[in-house]
Amino acid sequence: MKPQKEGFSLIELLVCIGILSVLLTISLPSMTSITGRQRVAAQISEIRSSLQLARSLAVMEGEIWKVCMLDAQQSCVKQNGESLAVFRDDNNDNQIDHTEKRVKTSSIEGVNIKLSASNRAYIRFKITGESMESGNFQVCASDSNVIKGRQVIIYRSGRIRLSKDTNQDGYHESSSGVIKCSP
Repeated sequence: MKPQKEGFSLIELLVCIGILSVLLTISLPSMTSITGRQRVAAQISEIRSSLQLARSLAVMEGEIWKVCMLDAQQSCVKQNGESLAVFRDDNNDNQIDHTEKRVKTSSIEGVNIKLSASNRAYIRFKITGESMESGNFQVCASDSNVIKGRQVIIYRSGRIRLSKDTNQDGYHESSSGVIKCSP
C-alpha cells in the first residue's frame, strides 16, 4: 500500500488564493473608511489636548498662548497645515521664531483641517483662561470616500467641546447643520 501524501494540490491552492483575493477586494474599501475615521478621531483628540494645554499654560504662566496649524515656513495658516503647535508668540507675528517658547508640536497626516476662528489663523488664550477667538477646527479625512467630518469647538469663555452625532445618523452636527467633508 502506497503512503498517502498530505497537503494541497495546485488546483486547490489556486482556488483558495482566488477566493482570498475576492474577499480582500470586497473588504478593502471598508478598511480605508475605518482608517480614515480613526485618523480623524486621533487628530480631534490631538487638537483638543493642544487647546487644553494652551489654556492651562495661559492661566499658570500669566501669558497669552497660541494654538495654530503651521505651514513649511512655520507660519500660522487657516487650512492645510503640516503641523499643530502650542507656543507663546512674543512678537505677535503669527509664526514661530527661534526665541519663542514652543511646548508642543504634532504632525498632521491623513487629514485635512480647516480653522474658522474670528477670521484668524490661530486661537489665543488669555491669562483668565478665556479664548480671544471663538470658532472651530473642522477635521476631515484626506480620503475623499470618507465624507463624515468632526469639529473641535472653542467658545470665548475658553470652553472646548467636540461635535456630536445628536440624531444618531452617523454624521456629527454643528450649530450650522451636518458636518460633511466635500470630496
